[in-house]
Amino acid sequence: MMVTGFYFRNGQEITIKKELNKLALGTGVTLMVLHSEPAHAGNINQSMQPIINVLKDLAEPVSYGFMIKGFMKMMAGDEHEGYKTIKLAAGGFIGIQWIPFIFKTIKSIQF
Repeated sequence: MMVTGFYFRNGQEITIKKELNKLALGTGVTLMVLHSEPAHAGNINQSMQPIINVLKDLAEPVSYGFMIKGFMKMMAGDEHEGYKTIKLAAGGFIGIQWIPFIFKTIKSIQF
């Protein structure tokens, strides 16, 4: 197996190519991680934005699934628990979509 990686040192890109067998795989990957420097020089908010976007995108199918669970509970005769599950699924979806806006608003407050 050929593993290729790169890292930046003193503003210069250095490429590592390693032929690894099963025994040395962990060592080679650990070596590349230990000798790497961050390639992104932005702040933590910019670095975390892709993760935030993934979580916002995952909120829809998860809340959809819980809404289906709520309707199934209603069909099974447990109306109160079904309504509660549907309400919390919708609230959770809306909340996850609004979290970045809420934090932006809080950070904009001048003390």
